[in-house]
Amino acid sequence: MKNFLLICAFSMIYMAANAQKMRVTDDDLDLVVLSMDMDGTEMANLEMRQELNLSEEQYVQVAQLNSFRYEQLEHADKTFAKNPLQRSKEFRSINLTNDKRLQDVLSADQLQAYQKMEGRFSMQFVSENDEN
Repeated sequence: MKNFLLICAFSMIYMAANAQKMRVTDDDLDLVVLSMDMDGTEMANLEMRQELNLSEEQYVQVAQLNSFRYEQLEHADKTFAKNPLQRSKEFRSINLTNDKRLQDVLSADQLQAYQKMEGRFSMQFVSENDEN
């Protein structure tokens, strides 16, 4: 449990530091998203289309992957609502699987930009075999 709390604390500090580095260009996208009634999948699709400069073919594939990922995340959230550690592990597994699928859709530069955008480009410090 102690390792989990340390990982959570590190993640929060890391996200806060990254939030301060966000580019000014993100403000326009944020305003568009806030002015529309969109769910998480639609917001992710819009952000990825703009930030990664997706082709139409890539956009269609990414939209399908995002839809599937958000369904899985929602299911895991409900299934493990009373077990935060297991929920966190499931979220991590879902995101890693999604990243692997995105490798077939995005270029190497786009994938790196996506992982940076998601704040996961250096998340390798979290072990898949973490027992705590």
